[in-house]
Amino acid sequence: MKKRAVSLLCAVLLAVFVLPITSLAAGSLSNFTKVNTYQSGKFSDVSDQWFAANVQAAYEYDLMSGTSTTAPTFSPDNNLTIAEAVKLAACLHSIYSTGAASFAAGTPWYQPYADYALQNNIISAPYANYTAVATRSDFAVILASALPDEALTVKNDIADNAIPDVLVSYSYGPAVYKLYRAGILTGDTSGNFNPSNKIQRSEVATIVTRMASPDLRKSVSLSSKELTATEISAKCAPAVFYINVYDAAGKKLGNASGFFISSSGLAVTNYHVIKGAASAKVTTKDGKTYDVSGVYDYNKTNDLALLQVNGTGFPYLSLGNSDTALTGATIYAIGYPLGIDQTFTKGSITNASHPDNGVNYIMIDASMSPGSSGGALVNAYGQVIGITSGGYTSGQNLNVAVPVNLLQALKQTNTVSLAAIAASNPALSITASSSSVTVAKGAQTTVTLTASSDDFDSIAYLTGNKSVVSCTWGNQSGNSFPLTLTGLSAGSTTVQVLLLDPDDNTLASTTINVTVTGSGSGTSSTTSYYSGYSPTPDFGAYAGAPLFTSYYDASIGGTGYYYALSSIPMDPSVYVPGYSALLQNNGFDYLGSFVDDSGNTVLTYQNDSANLEVMTGLSSYNGVNFFLVLVVSA
Repeated sequence: MKKRAVSLLCAVLLAVFVLPITSLAAGSLSNFTKVNTYQSGKFSDVSDQWFAANVQAAYEYDLMSGTSTTAPTFSPDNNLTIAEAVKLAACLHSIYSTGAASFAAGTPWYQPYADYALQNNIISAPYANYTAVATRSDFAVILASALPDEALTVKNDIADNAIPDVLVSYSYGPAVYKLYRAGILTGDTSGNFNPSNKIQRSEVATIVTRMASPDLRKSVSLSSKELTATEISAKCAPAVFYINVYDAAGKKLGNASGFFISSSGLAVTNYHVIKGAASAKVTTKDGKTYDVSGVYDYNKTNDLALLQVNGTGFPYLSLGNSDTALTGATIYAIGYPLGIDQTFTKGSITNASHPDNGVNYIMIDASMSPGSSGGALVNAYGQVIGITSGGYTSGQNLNVAVPVNLLQALKQTNTVSLAAIAASNPALSITASSSSVTVAKGAQTTVTLTASSDDFDSIAYLTGNKSVVSCTWGNQSGNSFPLTLTGLSAGSTTVQVLLLDPDDNTLASTTINVTVTGSGSGTSSTTSYYSGYSPTPDFGAYAGAPLFTSYYDASIGGTGYYYALSSIPMDPSVYVPGYSALLQNNGFDYLGSFVDDSGNTVLTYQNDSANLEVMTGLSSYNGVNFFLVLVVSA
């Protein structure tokens, strides 16, 4: 206990004697003085470029020096590392506080600066990798704490969230806004900060000299103007690319879209685009192809993936603020639908926050097709506010995009390969309760399809021969889907069931072998046609029902065929979809339905090659109910 008391006493004495010394060190921007002499031609790679004066000032203030001991070079295009950023911040803080930046040598070389930065709250915690290249957001966070607020007085009136691609709520947002308001940062010609980009030594020299010398700080006013569609296309379209994904054997799995958000190859697409892929290649608008080297991060729920594409100098998009998206606002969708050339479509936001499966999507009416997934949704200022991801097949131009602000949750540290991601996620599968079924003509049987997970967008079936069997989905229960099979005519066929992603790429499939026997309702195993109206299938021959009457109407150029409901030996749940399938199998396209004056639903079909139209539905006359097939020569 005595020893502990002595230790505490020492700590108290240290506090008494150290604290007054610290308080006597008056910080001031006047402490930044020229301590080095810069002679013309000091660095062979710095002459009359835009940053030359700032390189000179940074050298004279002893904040930055050359990059080689054997050659007088500054390397202005080199990217800054986290360690170098921390060193600069420590030097700025030390000079401001004491008038000098004297640090002992350490191992590794940056350790003394990192320790100083931690002790003086310049950084809140050690970095996992000090040798990693710093992004502009990394640099802003480190630098904003190098000087106290009184040394970074407000020069510019920048409203919260006025910087187009940075929200105040972002983790690095307060630091960026602090430096914009002080005139340290100005952004590009549109005011964008481009937080994900790497930062070069030429830019760093400009920024740190503004930190040291208020006279060099800049006035900036952020005001945006709407661009024309032509201007937006010219500005944004080159940053959107086409992406092909492949399995481990090099077989193409599918294609979609994506876009760059930095010149160094940082790119965005939907997670479902890369799901299960072992490799991927992107093709830019100028026709050049590049490999996807890895994935920084992804989110299945939000359907987002952050990629690294090999290469540099890419055109890229500025990130907007999806939280400010308004219903009715003009938007533009850029992508590669159906794997064809890039398209640029204009539309509007029909719902700025449409909830679906835990995500508040931006709903739009701009045209999209499979292959558009991962493309850019751009606002009227040329800023990307969403990632186009899919749509609703039951609606006209009901498409959705993932809000771009959700990208902030993705990490940008180390990449992993596509193959590693595929290996860590079990392959999706689908199984059928019966892989082989037999059903009588006119009868029904149900097969239940079960997916191994819900990691798919839709489920569909493909019937080998639509004249043999028709299919109808039942009500979904979890990941199980009942499929009712109705025998139409004697024969054998297959029904393939597919799990699809939003671009209609097949994720998993299974096949049901179907045999329809000739017993049951109806007797014909071949299709008969109405005389004079081939290839319109004869409903009576199909259903085994006698014709009650037929009537030719010269005014419409068509014939109505009437079948008494009481004489049809099938249930309507069988013969309505069955006859519909038979029509479509004979070249008729289903056009839709309408309700007639009697309140009955009428289905309509058209065969362009035969110039025929068919309508089917219920009719009644003198108290008798009929199923009517009306065939009209178009």
